[in-house]
Amino acid sequence: MNKYNTFLCFFIITVVAFIFFMTSYMSVIFAIIFHAQEYAENDPLKIVRTIFSPTVIISGILLFVSSLLYRILGIVHVARSKTVADGEKALWIIGFIIMGFITAIIFLVMAKGKKFVE
Repeated sequence: MNKYNTFLCFFIITVVAFIFFMTSYMSVIFAIIFHAQEYAENDPLKIVRTIFSPTVIISGILLFVSSLLYRILGIVHVARSKTVADGEKALWIIGFIIMGFITAIIFLVMAKGKKFVE
């Protein structure tokens, strides 16, 4: 598997983890809203246990790790590329650090044409 495919794989894992995280987190929030009265009467800590359910925690950890990995891979690919000018490398690195998701989409589109990765 070449570098581009590895980057693409981690990016796709991040997108899937983000979708799963948001759907599970929103379902938890709506469950708390619709059942707020029984949560308040029985056990106030039940709200905390519901918010930090295993599905939310696992998907959040997967989202964090895969996002960190594709950002690191993107920075390494751009930094090692000999076809990219130094000023452009700095902009790519800053982009991956500050706005990783948007920069990754642009990188995926432009990487094949500019030959960032071999």
